[in-house]
Amino acid sequence: MNNKAIPIFVISITSFAVWNFLESLDKISGYTPIFLILLSISAFVYSSYKLLLDIKFENIYIKYTFILFIGYEFIIIFRGLSFSYQFLIDMLMSQITFWPLIVPLFIFFDKKISTLVLLIKYIYFIGVFFLLVNLLMPNLLLQRLTAESIIGLALSSGFVLMNASYLGSRKVNISFLVLFISLLSVIYLGRRSVIVTISGYIIASYILNITSKTKSLLFRFFPIIIGVLFFLLFSFSNLNTKLTQKMNERLTEDTRSELFGRYYLEMQDYMTFGKGMNGTYYSPISGYTDDDGVTFTEVDYRNVIENGYLQLMLTGGIVHIVLFLLVTLPAAFIGIIKSKNNFTRACGIFILLRLIDMLIYGLPSFSMSYILVWICVGVCFSAELREMSDESIHVEFQKNNLA
Repeated sequence: MNNKAIPIFVISITSFAVWNFLESLDKISGYTPIFLILLSISAFVYSSYKLLLDIKFENIYIKYTFILFIGYEFIIIFRGLSFSYQFLIDMLMSQITFWPLIVPLFIFFDKKISTLVLLIKYIYFIGVFFLLVNLLMPNLLLQRLTAESIIGLALSSGFVLMNASYLGSRKVNISFLVLFISLLSVIYLGRRSVIVTISGYIIASYILNITSKTKSLLFRFFPIIIGVLFFLLFSFSNLNTKLTQKMNERLTEDTRSELFGRYYLEMQDYMTFGKGMNGTYYSPISGYTDDDGVTFTEVDYRNVIENGYLQLMLTGGIVHIVLFLLVTLPAAFIGIIKSKNNFTRACGIFILLRLIDMLIYGLPSFSMSYILVWICVGVCFSAELREMSDESIHVEFQKNNLA
């Protein structure tokens, strides 16, 4: 049954992002995006019901800590809930309002290694889809609005690349290509936070696989390959200037101090418990179009702050951050330190990279990469998976034609 649920699960999450992307470009409008997103949500709920099977805890600490955390998540939801039609539609269609508060339930994702490897297979297909789309429409990567949306689909390829020791050479090379193209795009657009995110995935993948017996030559000659690629890029002065112009302009630009100042001023009376699911803070924007062609509508109150931990604070205060870290930090530690295989070690590193990313941006969202974080949390707390050998895990990758 899980063999059928996994593709539905992955397609539903990907299509949700695609519909939002097309709506932002005014390619679909009216009731069409609502219908399509509700269709994706229906598929997501159905597949999640089939996949959230492992509802048990292996130790008392994670049992009671997670119950406290998820209970607090539902309190946050009810504190911001309204039953008006427009509110419910906006809530369901937003990737950062309601859905991130229930994503932690994916700690209960089916922990059979066969299911997890099948999930990696379909995440790999997302990377292939990313390459095909950009091959047909390369300009998508040269504009901020379109690039950020489509690169969001590619970020989960970082987890695929971390498991390179189990993959065949072609799979490794394609996953690396997805990340490298994404990296060039965000360097060109000067998106500092995403540069750190993608670089983290590539560096972690290299460290994880440097001593493995992977068939791929990529990691054996990784420093040389990276050196040659950047030498070729920077040897051509015109290409170098065009690639790094926006990055150089934004390198020392401070775009958040004023924003954070307004945020903290607004949050003075809400630091402990936050403002609930629909929490906002006063930070007016006059309608304008920036240098990257992104149009900002005129607003007085925002519900997004450009920092993952501050976003947690906005909805649930310091209590929210503490409970979040009490679940995720031990999972990352156990996965990295107490694993006997590269797979669960990669899960721990993936969680840790997300926790670091949230210091820079890393908003909790309804996305494959954030859902994958919580699946990894469940994996890291599974002693059975941590005790598996690399050889037995490699067999499952072979069964799915990934090796």
